[in-house]
Amino acid sequence: MRKVILVILVILSYKVHGQLNHSKNWITGGGISYKMEFDNQQVNIRYLDTTFKFYFLGGSSCISDTTGKLRIICDGYNIMDSVGNYIENGDTIVPKVIYEKYNGFSLTPQTSIILPFQDDIYYVITPTASDYEVLTYWNDPNSGRALFDLLLYNKVDMSLNGGMGKVVKKAIPLLENVQLSKVQMMACRHSNGKDWWLLKQAHDTNMVYRFLVTKDSIYNDGVQGFAEPHFTKWDLAGQSMFSQQGDKYATLCSGRNLMFLADFDRCTGELSNGKVINLANHVYHPADTALDWSPGGLCFSPNGKFLYVVKGYNIFQYEIDEPDSNLAWYHIANMDTTYAQFQVWGNAYLGNDGKLYISNWNGLGKATSYLSDPDAKGAACGFCAKCLQFPKIGTTSVPCMPNYALGKDTINPCWHLESSEIKVVSSEMQVYPNPSSSVFYIKNRIGKKKTLYNVTGELLFSTKADEIDVSRLAKGVYYIKCLSEGQTGEDGVKKVIVE
Repeated sequence: MRKVILVILVILSYKVHGQLNHSKNWITGGGISYKMEFDNQQVNIRYLDTTFKFYFLGGSSCISDTTGKLRIICDGYNIMDSVGNYIENGDTIVPKVIYEKYNGFSLTPQTSIILPFQDDIYYVITPTASDYEVLTYWNDPNSGRALFDLLLYNKVDMSLNGGMGKVVKKAIPLLENVQLSKVQMMACRHSNGKDWWLLKQAHDTNMVYRFLVTKDSIYNDGVQGFAEPHFTKWDLAGQSMFSQQGDKYATLCSGRNLMFLADFDRCTGELSNGKVINLANHVYHPADTALDWSPGGLCFSPNGKFLYVVKGYNIFQYEIDEPDSNLAWYHIANMDTTYAQFQVWGNAYLGNDGKLYISNWNGLGKATSYLSDPDAKGAACGFCAKCLQFPKIGTTSVPCMPNYALGKDTINPCWHLESSEIKVVSSEMQVYPNPSSSVFYIKNRIGKKKTLYNVTGELLFSTKADEIDVSRLAKGVYYIKCLSEGQTGEDGVKKVIVE
């Protein structure tokens, strides 16, 4: 019995550490680019390129495999291997006009994210602008409009080409002809520990597009809207983040001195208890009287107790559960050099070593600043200005990093599927044909959310459509669950068979 328990613990430990290894290497740099390799509390810095071939700015992302080997790099516009060669079919993953307009790489934060799955499968997702949007509005100085109107995904199979990889699905639209923020995109692991929720912020209004990303497909879970805040068109900087526990979501954007904070359900993908928080203020620099109203980055502490807000010239700590706003905010830092030389703060992400790293937005530097203990309150968080030194000028933004180490939620599973729950069947809910090998149609549930589970209670996907495509599922027993008539809170459940 002890041997069995030991084997299980070893497997679980390997899985957790394997997922943590996805963020073991970071790529940064413009012109001269670097690989930051996390080795426990040590960060080893090596050159990736010194020939000015690559620019990994705000829109970049990267991922390592479960052994910690760098696997994929994305500059927002191309997908590359660990040394910067294009993966087959990985060049120009955004429309041509915006690709050429910005010389083949993305400047805008959070414009690429990489989501890993088993069998060396990865999804690379990019919000961007269509040729029509750029040519019609961006190039017209009188339009007052420069939006992103596309959300695209790429599916990469790194097991192909002898391990060199191939983009097997390229630039597939998830959203078209919509008004999206240029920034503010982040993902969180589903409570099943395998799939991902992807949230993308709309432009201006506080609407959030939600997607369930699985190994085989991506499902549009609809839009969830809140009254405030209305973000502005000055959306060249901004950031969305989940807490490390996956239970909270926060977002902000330049142009509004506000932050949106909400609870998040990893099972359903729902946001709740949303609130708008006024950001703390400080002057741009000591000799100035104007207040810094340029928020661009935010990140949760590892323990989820604090949010760090990064403005262009100031860094703040916000204590989430402190009801007194005068006590909740702590001013960490102003500039780390003179006003004339300062390169402006940017996004913030937690490193593999537990430190919180803060980007520079404007220009290239020779160092990166960090917080050594972001779980500590006030000055104890350990702000260290320019403490991570690079060999030469070149460092810029840290890459877009979701919490890869977050595993299955064993405390609050999606659905226990106890025998009593399995027997719940609504006579008013009709599902046909049953059995089916292709599609199940649901009657009397128009506009209501339907969810499909396997026999272990694992949520496979959800939809508000009146049909569920099961053509890709393995044969067996499944359960369709949705709201009962009258929305009393009780659920109708139907056992279905995929044949």
